[in-house]
Amino acid sequence: MRVLVLINPGARQGPAHADTAMKQLWAMGVDVVRARAEQLADWPALIERHAAHIDCVVVGGGDGSLNFALDAILRNKLTLGVLPLGTANDFARTLGYPDDPAAACRVVAQGVDHRVDVGRVNDAYFLNVASIGLAVRARSYRSAEAKRRFGALSYVHNAYAAFRDTRAFRVRVVCDGVRRDLHTIQLAIGNGRYFGGGLSVASNASLDDGRLDLFSLEPQTPAEMLRLLPTLLRGPDSSIRGGELLQGTRIRVITARPHAINTDGEVLTHTPALVRILPRALRVRVPQAYRAAFEARQQAERTDA
Repeated sequence: MRVLVLINPGARQGPAHADTAMKQLWAMGVDVVRARAEQLADWPALIERHAAHIDCVVVGGGDGSLNFALDAILRNKLTLGVLPLGTANDFARTLGYPDDPAAACRVVAQGVDHRVDVGRVNDAYFLNVASIGLAVRARSYRSAEAKRRFGALSYVHNAYAAFRDTRAFRVRVVCDGVRRDLHTIQLAIGNGRYFGGGLSVASNASLDDGRLDLFSLEPQTPAEMLRLLPTLLRGPDSSIRGGELLQGTRIRVITARPHAINTDGEVLTHTPALVRILPRALRVRVPQAYRAAFEARQQAERTDA
């Protein structure tokens, strides 16, 4: 396997682990191409330049870093590998990647290829979630220095500040033809399970179920929000109080005025929006245990049917 390794120089753990990861991949029999870029915006051009001579792009960074490489990886039908060097690493967590970079290198070298779904909102791809409301406000408080110093705790501070400052808004969603008019402070449409440093968009969400999970969070008092937090960590289900959960493959989102949409930590588009699922669109290296669990779920579903 020949891989192109792209390490986000601004990732919290990036500089410390970049050279070590390269050496470990070489030692495991992986033919490594290292390409340096001054900024993440240069990544698509680098991927295009090497696409004909590589099998896989290994991205070292967090969820935002993956988003910068995703379009070019999909366009060139390459495999994605992950070195979780960011602050939250929600996509890697969903796939069962270990936090330790050396163990993540073993997944790249010794794991298996598996196809996962990709979300698309207007012209922007996302792997984890597209959000309106709290997540956008929290991003505006994001500080690179705070992420480096405090790691995932910086998300807690940003979420509290966003909750304090975000005003509720009204939104119309049409999910697979079913219309809902919602009063919300956060609308999250998930492809994967985790987002925002460990929150779950739905209790049964997965990256390979061929559907989107929409969760709308109603306006809450601080005390109500605190009581709801365990549910948001394990993932809401259809019995949730304080919100609404919808599932489908095609969702329209309409607001009275344009609202920015946060896609995997980056604001790339705004409402009105059409959100779609692209089933099994991305090939990714995953731990063998993840693939085995997926096959077990499929077998159970066939048995139930």
